[in-house]
Amino acid sequence: MQKLNQKHAKMLMLLCAVSYFVSYLTRTNFAAIITAIIQTGIIEKTAAGMVTTIGFITYGVGQLISGWLGDRINPKKLMFVGFITTAVMNFIIPFCPNGYAMCLVWGVNGFAQSLMWPPMVKIMSTAMDTDTYNKSCVSVTFGSTLATISIYLLAPVVISLANWRAVFYITSVAGMIMSGVWYVAITKIEKISGLTYVLRTGEKQKKKKNYSIYGLLLVVTMVAICLQGSLRDGVTTWVPTYISEEFKLGSEISILSGVGIPIFSLLSIKVVSVFYNRMGKKPFKCTVILFGIAAACCGVLTALSGVSVILTIILTGLIVACMHGINLILVCYLPAIYADADSVSSLSGTLNFMTYVGSALSTYGFALLSEKFGWGGTILSWLAISVLGAVMCFAANIKSKKD
Repeated sequence: MQKLNQKHAKMLMLLCAVSYFVSYLTRTNFAAIITAIIQTGIIEKTAAGMVTTIGFITYGVGQLISGWLGDRINPKKLMFVGFITTAVMNFIIPFCPNGYAMCLVWGVNGFAQSLMWPPMVKIMSTAMDTDTYNKSCVSVTFGSTLATISIYLLAPVVISLANWRAVFYITSVAGMIMSGVWYVAITKIEKISGLTYVLRTGEKQKKKKNYSIYGLLLVVTMVAICLQGSLRDGVTTWVPTYISEEFKLGSEISILSGVGIPIFSLLSIKVVSVFYNRMGKKPFKCTVILFGIAAACCGVLTALSGVSVILTIILTGLIVACMHGINLILVCYLPAIYADADSVSSLSGTLNFMTYVGSALSTYGFALLSEKFGWGGTILSWLAISVLGAVMCFAANIKSKKD
């Protein structure tokens, strides 16, 4: 299959990065302002946690559906539908009178968001060679992290000038604009480059590779991805609330403090991509080390909890940064290594599904843990998750050498 030349590949890389930037704005905004919503009294902490949990559940389940569809339907159209739907849901949620209504709307938004990643992997892996694809994954991940930083910077300003509802109106407009930009731009790239996609038609395709992630290796990998998702999104969601309660800060200041986490994550993406290449592109060996670093940070945070806001931001930032690195390797790089052109979307969706199983469990679970055992007990659970993740990746590394 002919790949795009460097000029067209760079155009596609930029388009995908911008698209994922906007999709993250319309997905992480609720988590960014969750403290402000709770403080208005509209919903309680556990109810707010349930809203984000429902969003993660529908996003995760949607990954399986989107992955399946992405190998059978033009991925360009799937992403367009996703952008239109998420823009509408972002506009509607400020009108929700209670947590039940918010759960319904954010659940639909989660499914709409799931129509982004597997189709995008399908497009990039089809259009690009391996090295360019890996670079594009880094750029797309950069886009998502920049979006997280942007929303954590934008939200306190918008809340202070207007209210939390205005945050959703702004992201809704961004999503609607992006839907048009995406469809026009990707169609232009298809026309000038002759880009086409290998879609499943029900007939068996000739396999280019005689190996795949299967059996025990698949199970262990999925558990590891679930664990990284629980820390990545669980910690990101609740750190502003933890800082607000532990250090008695206002919602705007605590939300702003959350910017430190994605900044660490942004830096980690490039570091991990270089580290991955230096380690001989061995995915499981790299992720064992990253889980180990996260475990060390959790241990220090457990011992020094409540000592310093700056130290808390640094340590939680490093934990989440390691999880973003693991996500880059296991969810972004791995599908292109193990899957064929007609199944890469399905494998990508399956692996990303496990990320959000972990996200759903942690966002609600960490809220319950903090209420029953305090933040000290919650941080201990982060340590346990990190250690278990390292064990899973170590097992996967041994298994992958045998296969």
